[in-house]
Amino acid sequence: MIAAHRTLLAFALTVAPLAGFSAAASQIASDGDEGLDRILLADPSSDLRAYVLGSGFALESAERLDALNLSLMVVSTPDRMRSSAALADLQVKFPHAIMALDDPIGLARDARSHRAVIAGPLQVLTAIAWPAGGDPAGSGIRIGAIDGSLDASHPALRGAAIVRRSFTSGQEPAADAAHGTAIAAMLVGDASDESVSGLLRGATLFYAAIFQNGKHGPVASSADFLRGIDWLVKSGVTVINASVTSTSRNAVVVYAMSLLPRDRLVLVAAAGNRGPSAPPVYPAALPSAFAVTAVSIRGEPYRYANTGDYIDISAPGIDLPTTSRKITSGTSLAVPFVTAAVARMIHTCGISPAEAQSRLQSDARDLGPTGRDSHFGWGMLQALPRCGEIGGAAARKPALPFPVRREAMRRAWPASPAD
Repeated sequence: MIAAHRTLLAFALTVAPLAGFSAAASQIASDGDEGLDRILLADPSSDLRAYVLGSGFALESAERLDALNLSLMVVSTPDRMRSSAALADLQVKFPHAIMALDDPIGLARDARSHRAVIAGPLQVLTAIAWPAGGDPAGSGIRIGAIDGSLDASHPALRGAAIVRRSFTSGQEPAADAAHGTAIAAMLVGDASDESVSGLLRGATLFYAAIFQNGKHGPVASSADFLRGIDWLVKSGVTVINASVTSTSRNAVVVYAMSLLPRDRLVLVAAAGNRGPSAPPVYPAALPSAFAVTAVSIRGEPYRYANTGDYIDISAPGIDLPTTSRKITSGTSLAVPFVTAAVARMIHTCGISPAEAQSRLQSDARDLGPTGRDSHFGWGMLQALPRCGEIGGAAARKPALPFPVRREAMRRAWPASPAD
């Protein structure tokens, strides 16, 4: 269910688009892909709002995402109009506005079967220098996760401190809870001899469930992703676990993520499971994200992982014991190790998320070619907290200055998305 504070306004659809739209914008068709029948507008001007509402669009929601300091407007296109064409028309008329389709987001899970021997939990933790059985000293730490549905009744999560909220545009949450449950258990579940669980037992997990049932499995919208992120920021988390991916460099998501208070939190994201030749996935490829890829406990690359210069660090993600025997490999499973390590270093060393990120990159065990590379980033996570000076040659990805100067961004923003 959508957050209660949202203001929902409904406007009737007009029978046909107004003459002000170009011929291309009046094509009669459906985009066919889930989530692409809506357009997102970030901080729309009064002129843009008036034009949209007077041109046959239906206003689905208009809300303020306070933690991101962002106004988000979601509209559906006029009857029988292709949304991509309507977006292109709006971009021509308002070239400096920040807008995008409400692109679908998927779970960074890998449905391909693997027949290798599953590693034991102790083997996995030893590979990254994490305490055997997890770290029970998570009290006082707030972790965020944005993922699919969650089975809070699972034995691995009994007694765990989890605060949940759903953001699914008024639709029923996805029925499949295996992925989200596995991620939550890895972070704050009970210690287990059978699965990797409870990396930070005692921590409070703020969990934003954003996935609903789709034609091909769980799917989330970009708007719900932003709503979930805003709630997590409001909840005071220091790190957000995002085992989710999208192939779209969504202009509104890019803009919103540039507004994250990077002095207070870091977004840890999955590098994707589409293969070495696949294009980047988001949010991992955003400059503000800490992108994680998967390797074996011996440091071998994951054959299905994306590669690219956006990869920051590696962590175990191949043949892992989790709460689901169907979810044993994938970059999504590597993310919780880095999430927990960032959170613990912030808490233990009293440093900022950005400093924690740099130190973990500096301490990583180099894999592949010397230094950072497109397969392993800076190497495999070594998670023992080190609170001294940063060593090594690790450097963070370039980031937008904080706080972002919005008007400067608007003037520099391209008239259409790059992808």
